[in-house]
Amino acid sequence: MKIVLDDFDRKILTLLTENSRISYAEIGRKISLSQSAAKERVQNMVAIGVIKGFSIDIDYAMLGYSLTVIIHLKFKNDEFKVFIDHLRLFPEILSCKRITGEFCLITECILKDSTHLENLIDRLIKYGIPATSVQLSEIKNNHFFAL
Repeated sequence: MKIVLDDFDRKILTLLTENSRISYAEIGRKISLSQSAAKERVQNMVAIGVIKGFSIDIDYAMLGYSLTVIIHLKFKNDEFKVFIDHLRLFPEILSCKRITGEFCLITECILKDSTHLENLIDRLIKYGIPATSVQLSEIKNNHFFAL
């Protein structure tokens, strides 16, 4: 099902992507709508599923997790299903996506240091073959784009 958004909805999504805690009054001020109209539009986008939730952006480095790592995982046949069933055993994995190509899954992990990375690799290798890349910096974060 394709949902068609108007300019107000796109502007609201852009504002919420930048700050999910922005008030309805502030949204309304920024895009020339009343507070109640802004609230109604947000609630409508939530109701129809365009907005799936609201989240926070955590600075993991401040919590002692200064290493961000991307790990591609390769499996034989459908062994990745076993790994997916055991994902809860890997709290370091922030996201896990199934992909096409040589690797089956790609994960983003938050770790304390290289020792923590080594430990994670040792635990992952029981399931498949990991290929690891350390993130040096983040160039672009998730932002709403209008097509």
